[in-house]
Amino acid sequence: MDIDMTALRLLEREREIPMDVIVQAIEQALLSAYQKVEGHYRDARVELDRKGGHVTVWAREEAPLLEDGTRGEPGPEFDDTPAGFGRVAAATARQVITQRMRELEDDAVLGDFRAREGD
Repeated sequence: MDIDMTALRLLEREREIPMDVIVQAIEQALLSAYQKVEGHYRDARVELDRKGGHVTVWAREEAPLLEDGTRGEPGPEFDDTPAGFGRVAAATARQVITQRMRELEDDAVLGDFRAREGD
């Protein structure tokens, strides 16, 4: 799955939202979408390549429970990006990004009012 980084840069300039915040919101949204996929791994993370826009879901097997009750070492990470993930992920990402942008705009408005407080 690929994301149009040009659109994200435009969003960054128009809304004055740092790219790190946008990428973090997208990664969180896609992780949320991945967790709704049947057969997902609990130990997973989403990575968005900031240059090319390629999205990868990295997962790993849960660490085995040892005889003494502690957890062993987890297995290596592997690409677990589901087939057909794009459509579901896009809808979830759109929802989360819209919500996050509203929160950022609300914070900016509140900041303006707090700055004017006492004038």
